[in-house]
Amino acid sequence: MIKTDIAIIGGGITGLWLLNQLQAAGYSTLLFEKAGLGQGQTLSSQGMIHGGLKYNLAGVTSNASETIAGMPDIWQQCFAGEGPVDLHNAKCLAQSYHLFSDAALGGKLAAFLGSKAIRGGAKALKHLPEPFDHPEFKGSVYEIPDMVIDTATVVTALAESAGNSIIQAAPTPVCNGGSGIVRLTLPDGTAVEAERYIFAAGAGNEDLLRQSDIAVAMQRRPLHQVLVRGPLPTLFGHAVAIGSGDKPRMTISTHKTKDLQTVWYLGGDLAETGIHRSGAAQIEFAKNELERFLPFLDIFDYEFKSWRIDRAEPKTPGTLRPDRPFCEKAGNVLVCWPIKLTLVPLLAREVLKHIIEPSKWPAPSDGYLKATVGEAPWDQSF
Repeated sequence: MIKTDIAIIGGGITGLWLLNQLQAAGYSTLLFEKAGLGQGQTLSSQGMIHGGLKYNLAGVTSNASETIAGMPDIWQQCFAGEGPVDLHNAKCLAQSYHLFSDAALGGKLAAFLGSKAIRGGAKALKHLPEPFDHPEFKGSVYEIPDMVIDTATVVTALAESAGNSIIQAAPTPVCNGGSGIVRLTLPDGTAVEAERYIFAAGAGNEDLLRQSDIAVAMQRRPLHQVLVRGPLPTLFGHAVAIGSGDKPRMTISTHKTKDLQTVWYLGGDLAETGIHRSGAAQIEFAKNELERFLPFLDIFDYEFKSWRIDRAEPKTPGTLRPDRPFCEKAGNVLVCWPIKLTLVPLLAREVLKHIIEPSKWPAPSDGYLKATVGEAPWDQSF
């Protein structure tokens, strides 16, 4: 039998962030992860901590953009070692990224942005950086002062700060008639009892909710991303075009594989509209998009892979994207989804509102296998 104040299931960014904050608040807390830490949505994220600018491209300030506006400042504090969690050992890939257009929008981008509810310090660039400093590039470029993080190093930093409180195991909840759970049972038969249980397993929450008979519904919104490996320049940015709507037509982030090869990871509308395309068709579509926005690239010399990942969220009418992080209490269980990487600090605030009892149990002793960090898509694909 193990007894602890808080038991968290799920070792992605949500679970690890909560583990660190709860331990700092004096709670005995354990986290259980069945695979690699961050292995699902966290390590498949592009790592852009934005203030909602890309949600304003439709010309209005949406609920999503209002919710997200203050998040970059909190993340910056964490990377300085002064926030709700300490990420000073994690790596920031960039302190800004770019919003750039194709030739059709080109010089009209200033008017396009000016007609929208754009805020957040977007700055037009007259002297273009690589790779836009090429005679064949006919678009316009703006700099956005928001950071891009290396999610693997964030996961590592949070895991190291948590000490021996992370256990490699897939616990099974014991149902309590839909009003929370009685305990967790580990694969070796060990029982885990806690004052509070937190389901923070992303898509894994679906099975946990079913096993617990808790009436919270989950939805999946799939993505079909593309990875490109080759002698590519470093680029973090959103490609926009006339008719892009309320999201970038394509988002590019740059990453290094374990053997230090450069990979571009392509998302944005490309990933959302590509869910019905085959892998080959999605790669062909991505090549056409790159040719449209960056026509000078020798893309046919590069290696392409497609990557499918589901976003797990609370169910909404019409499976629309939720505007805010989700935290719902069911007896002694808190069910959580951050919605976006950027919003994890806001979710943590909501969770802590439900945990106000004083600590009851000392930190459990060692004796279980500690979970390790998973692999990012670029390391699994190449």
